[in-house]
Amino acid sequence: MSTGTPATPGPAVPRTIVGFAADAAADWIASLDCGHRRHIRHRPPLSEYPWVVDPDGRASRVGAQIECIRCGRGELPDGAAPYRTTEEFDETTLPAGLRRDHTTRAGVWARAEVLAGRLRFAMPALAVDRVLAAGDHAIIPPGLPHHVEPLGPVRMRVVFLRVPASE
Repeated sequence: MSTGTPATPGPAVPRTIVGFAADAAADWIASLDCGHRRHIRHRPPLSEYPWVVDPDGRASRVGAQIECIRCGRGELPDGAAPYRTTEEFDETTLPAGLRRDHTTRAGVWARAEVLAGRLRFAMPALAVDRVLAAGDHAIIPPGLPHHVEPLGPVRMRVVFLRVPASE
């Protein structure tokens, strides 16, 4: 059973641009509300983003939606760090809220960790529906509906992560 990132690319997830910064090669990188960063290059005919070369053009795109492939692949952003961990749950103490579709807040990632037993993990937006066994985990991007279902005796917990504001 694979853990973490799916082997094949998932669908792109719409995210909001929160700012821009230039890299060492003077190419522009959009900072996204999920914590990922994405290069935006105007290099016709391969990529057509004429607005990125102009400060007003970039400013006009802050708050706009753009696709994040890394969220679709379930990749944690660089610098994502745990800030809270739930108590351990078993098949009898697993809250009803985790058993039905729910999401994390904006900017909050999660890692569902199976400590013992088996757990079904489903995230329909990314076409994820798999069984996690002891030692496996699932990465959960911000704002995507997901749920879990115990498959017999299980022990699990959830670790919440975020990217520090300074990054």
